Amino acid sequence: MSRTVSDRIVEFLAERGVEQIFGIPGDTIDSLMESLRKQKTVHFVVMRHEEAGAFAASAQAKLTGHLGVCVGCQGPGAIHLLNGLYDASLDHVPVLAITGQIPRDDIGTGKPQEIDQLRLFEDVAVYNQEVRSPDNLDAVLSRAVQEALWRKGVAHISIPADVMRLPASAKPDNAKEEARFQIRTIVRPPQSEIRKAAEVLNRASRVTVLYGEGVRRSEAHLLALAWRLNAPLVHTTRSKDVLPSRHPSLMGGIGLMGSRTANHALQECNALLIVGSDFAFREYYPENVPIVQIDIDPSRIGRRVPVTVGLPGEAREVLPALAEELPERTDCTFLERMRKEREKEVAGRIRTKKDGLLHPGEVSRIIGERSPEDTIFLVDAGTVTVWTNNCLDIRGTQRFVWSANLGSLGFSLPAGIGAKFAARTRPVVALTGDGGFGMLLGDLSTAVRYHLPVVVVVYNNGAYQFIEYEEAAEGNPIFGTKLTNPDFVALAKAFGANGRTVESPEEVSKALEEAFASPVPYVIDARVNPKELYIPPLLTPGMVMAFARSQIRSFFASPSEAEG
Repeated sequence: MSRTVSDRIVEFLAERGVEQIFGIPGDTIDSLMESLRKQKTVHFVVMRHEEAGAFAASAQAKLTGHLGVCVGCQGPGAIHLLNGLYDASLDHVPVLAITGQIPRDDIGTGKPQEIDQLRLFEDVAVYNQEVRSPDNLDAVLSRAVQEALWRKGVAHISIPADVMRLPASAKPDNAKEEARFQIRTIVRPPQSEIRKAAEVLNRASRVTVLYGEGVRRSEAHLLALAWRLNAPLVHTTRSKDVLPSRHPSLMGGIGLMGSRTANHALQECNALLIVGSDFAFREYYPENVPIVQIDIDPSRIGRRVPVTVGLPGEAREVLPALAEELPERTDCTFLERMRKEREKEVAGRIRTKKDGLLHPGEVSRIIGERSPEDTIFLVDAGTVTVWTNNCLDIRGTQRFVWSANLGSLGFSLPAGIGAKFAARTRPVVALTGDGGFGMLLGDLSTAVRYHLPVVVVVYNNGAYQFIEYEEAAEGNPIFGTKLTNPDFVALAKAFGANGRTVESPEEVSKALEEAFASPVPYVIDARVNPKELYIPPLLTPGMVMAFARSQIRSFFASPSEAEG
């Protein structure tokens, strides 16, 4: 049998080290399924929803920096990929999406399931093309992979079903060389600008360092610079796992989901150094202080707040150069004051009260204490992000990965599947609320099918609770947020997984012990107190008044038939 276009697609991906493709079969990619069946290098993972497949590919790319791959058929299959692809796009990680399309002669005729897939993916993709002939297949594939990796984003290729079945053109002579070809550029600002930044920081007596994802793999340089400045460190939620949570210079996270001490460290500094962060919420930045910003992407420098000195470049290049221009400081008054405040904050973390209702912060603390030092945590959006960001301590080589910029519910379970394929020997824990877990619950069966012992912890409060916070912040009564949940443990067992319902700290510890020893996926249904409130780290009078107004209006509001 002659080698087909779909055979060459699989061969091409194998040459570039791709080990899994996540997706769902469909008529326009039947040829691709046959090509995957005939070989043993690239594993096709059958998901229960294309969105979950895209989330799995995105999570792999976030963890490894390598290309994640997902597929879908024409029409609804392609559409379903979008949410997971936007997660990859907004978090700037490389993912290749391949979609089948109706045959070439039918395009434009209004055939069922025909959509303009290039227009559909136009906003999400850094590269977006359709293969119309075997002759340009390798060129398009090469460009797609190159763009995804180089520009750190989503590449999309649409391929008509009849093209998939055509005989493939001869493989280019340089195909293997291209697969091994890598480029690393060194980006560093002029030394004169680095000196200007050092002068700004030298003049300040209270410097705080805010860092983000861009500082990853530059941890030693970051710590060396902070030590010279005697500066407290503050992380974004996405960069929570860059440093151990209990590092003496680390004050926690910035923003609504961050810690009180970290936000105080920003508000009370008289100079701010931002490294590899594009934190978007201006109200958490200090006012009327000089700011130095380091970022690999010049377009991000100064787009959130005005900066005094902008240093476009890689953190691993700029940080040591900047440190050389800074004398060692002897005054550590500001850092010590922030350390004492942080110690009090950590010591005062709320625990389960005597009423026996499980506190979500304590669930997070126990998970952090009981999880192995190489655990990968995949975290959903919502109040679970707040509690884990503040109460789950990262240590060792643990990772903390979530849908950082898209903030999508439903991320953690399929992300856990992708993570477990990428790191078979490492413990993987998916942390989710009951709302997020219910969105893509069907893919628990995917974890069972492929023998992936992912631990799933459901913070079950019977509501979309973070939305309740948002409604209260508007001063409105709570509405439209309550959930009617199934018995998640019984459902897990029906899928072939295992699990336990927990209602006390002791039960959480016991369930985690069982979960990490389980050969099958394990669901912990944590019945957390739905009335526990997260107090924002920075409270304004307006926020207090809005919350009070919401509580009063909720008390007097009549039951609504719309939620019945």
